[in-house]
Amino acid sequence: MAYQSTFGSGANSFQGFRAFASRRPPSYNNLYWVRFRKIPNVLSRNIGTAGYFKDFFGANNSDTAGLSLGGPGSDKARMLTYYANDVTIPSRQLTTGDAKTVGSLYRYPTGTTFSEISINFTLPRTLETRMFFERWMNYITEDSGNRVSWYKDSVCDFMDIVKYERGGVDPSNNSVNLITPSASNRNTVKWNQVTGAWVLTNIFPFNISNVQLTNGQAGTLSMEVSFYYERYRFYQTNSIGVSESVDAYPTNVAAEATLLQAQAAAAGVGPGGTTATTTVTAGGNGKVI
Repeated sequence: MAYQSTFGSGANSFQGFRAFASRRPPSYNNLYWVRFRKIPNVLSRNIGTAGYFKDFFGANNSDTAGLSLGGPGSDKARMLTYYANDVTIPSRQLTTGDAKTVGSLYRYPTGTTFSEISINFTLPRTLETRMFFERWMNYITEDSGNRVSWYKDSVCDFMDIVKYERGGVDPSNNSVNLITPSASNRNTVKWNQVTGAWVLTNIFPFNISNVQLTNGQAGTLSMEVSFYYERYRFYQTNSIGVSESVDAYPTNVAAEATLLQAQAAAAGVGPGGTTATTTVTAGGNGKVI
């Protein structure tokens, strides 16, 4: 006899849950990509080191090298991408004010605030990742001279946290078939699909964690770097019925929103971007395999 649900509660169906999970599968937390997009002026203006620091940023990676080498074009950029172990996705919170005349207190929104984020990096044997953030912070403000650089010179204009899911398509040809390993193509690259991206603007590191050394059992060395930023925007890869307008402002005052949307399109996370390699363009950001 069929089970009749209580009015308003819906049917308690395991088959319905399975069907729903197949249509809207849960997201995995271990498929992502981090990219610092533009070198800050405090790093590019240091004579003799500009070329060295430039290689840490995505804008220096070529599309061809990214495809052939399997990721961002230089090993320095890979240290910030492949060795980013744990990434904190930024949070958004509304600030509120209180009002009470007669009766219960109520709150009203007054603005928006964003959380700091942190990234845990595995350190290479050269310790170049540690050196990179040490120099960045020292060039922002040096403790020996007690001087501080200009804000716009200190920040990285954009940092991308790109989210992937399993099951992409091969972007190197026009086929829309999923690439699945088989007995005849075990070594075929399995492309992941971009499902969204968090684009952070004007970001800079403000804390490098301590690093623990021990004479006990050997383990990989890592450090955590915390960042401040102005704001972030979250983008998805296709239109799901939500307006593509970034901000709910009139167009005559939405210049910043237009800029952020253009940057998202450059990152391949605007409408139409569906594969891992759409996050990188021939403008010099490499392909991700």
